[in-house]
Amino acid sequence: MDVLISGAGIAGLTTAYWLRRHGFAPTIVERAPSFVTGGYKIDVRGTALDVLRRMGAHDAVVASSTQMQGPFSSTARATSSTG
Repeated sequence: MDVLISGAGIAGLTTAYWLRRHGFAPTIVERAPSFVTGGYKIDVRGTALDVLRRMGAHDAVVASSTQMQGPFSSTARATSSTG
């Protein structure tokens, strides 16, 4: 069975992966002119780790981890003191 997936983001690509594994023929359409090579960090825990293991992608994801711990803000507020 053919399936059309709109969007090549994490949800679209993952959906296509699982559909293909279960005998479907997914086609992904994306309006962006190319894939983005960077982006926002994602936090992967719990069930998501199980999904990565079942997809065979767990080791690659762990290997590319940045080991960032806790929240980070790139815009720190400056404080000044007047004497």
